[in-house]
Amino acid sequence: MPRFGSSVATIAVLGAIAFVNAMGAVIVFPLGPFLARDLGVPLQDAALTSTVYTAAAGIGGLAGALFLGRWSRRGALVGSLGGLGLGMVAAGLAPDFRWLLLARFLSGLCAGPLMAAVVTIAAEAVSEDRRNRVVSAIVGSYGLALVLGLPFALLLSASAGGWRIPVLVLGAACLALLLPAWRMQRPARAAEPGPKVTPASLLRLLLRAESLTGLALIGAASFASLLIAPHLSGFALGNAGVGEAGLRAMYLFGGGMALVTTRVTGWVMDRIGTLQASLGVGALLTVLLVAAFMVPLPPLVAVPLLGAVLAGQLARSTVAQASATRVAQPSERMTYQCLVAAATSLGQAAGAACSTLVLHEAPGGGLAGMGGLAGLSIALAWLAPLLVVVLNRQLRRRDHR
Repeated sequence: MPRFGSSVATIAVLGAIAFVNAMGAVIVFPLGPFLARDLGVPLQDAALTSTVYTAAAGIGGLAGALFLGRWSRRGALVGSLGGLGLGMVAAGLAPDFRWLLLARFLSGLCAGPLMAAVVTIAAEAVSEDRRNRVVSAIVGSYGLALVLGLPFALLLSASAGGWRIPVLVLGAACLALLLPAWRMQRPARAAEPGPKVTPASLLRLLLRAESLTGLALIGAASFASLLIAPHLSGFALGNAGVGEAGLRAMYLFGGGMALVTTRVTGWVMDRIGTLQASLGVGALLTVLLVAAFMVPLPPLVAVPLLGAVLAGQLARSTVAQASATRVAQPSERMTYQCLVAAATSLGQAAGAACSTLVLHEAPGGGLAGMGGLAGLSIALAWLAPLLVVVLNRQLRRRDHR
């Protein structure tokens, strides 16, 4: 088998890996009501499958920040991808909810370093003036997971024996990508592995002003997104009166929109500016979240509107993730991207956990408390432009020293 030599082939392989990594994070969103029923747990507890996964990804990212800087990019990529695949297979075979949570935790430990490796290699595979668009394409893999993966997962769940089959298929897909990942050629712009990372040097990197601002931008976006995303299927089914066919259409529409919004956001960041992109995303999310969760929704309107909420959340993540690639020096990039993965995952875990504390099942069915979560998510959308302004100033000062 020939090696993958061009940057296009490299980005294609990385995109496929980002897709299965995205599926690992989001596959439980539409399957949550069904696995809760099958395993005999309350509907709101299904979000714990997201919480433990993202918390573990944060722990994995922190561990990766200490150790992966000395590894080859390819070794980090293949090792974490294999671990994710084995964890997903274990989740699909879990006999009860406790074993499912354990398998999700083990999968998440590998997901954080995997995303760090993907973004690092992608950023090094292209020139700087294309970096935001490439990172937006990687973030857009979540849109592809929504537009193709989640409707397919729902279809498999309905036709092939329940929620376990899609999870097992995803685990097999991760393992199938190991060979292409191993054969992928090292990008010409790749930095050599950096010096050994010690707790003291990691702390110095973490405490730089621009590092803290970049991580705050990532953490806020991740927290805000996971306040809402794990509960969209439950809200659609229980509050908006959407059926299972409408649920598939919601993810299909939202994923399709996300493929557009993430790419447009990356283009705006490259051609116009990060601040303008952040302001546009804030305005979009305000309109969508108010309309979706603060006014009554007929089912026909709920399907496209809730799908648009998914797309808006991914546009928010695009601004944060692309901004983070500007913070680290090349030799520090893998280490810092592991910190970014940790901030992403811990923010997501905190958001999902916070949401389970606020939400409860309404007496007539459905979820109560989504309006409050939407208000908090809107507030965080308008924090992002302020953080972008601060980060831009910090990077200019650093570069002029």
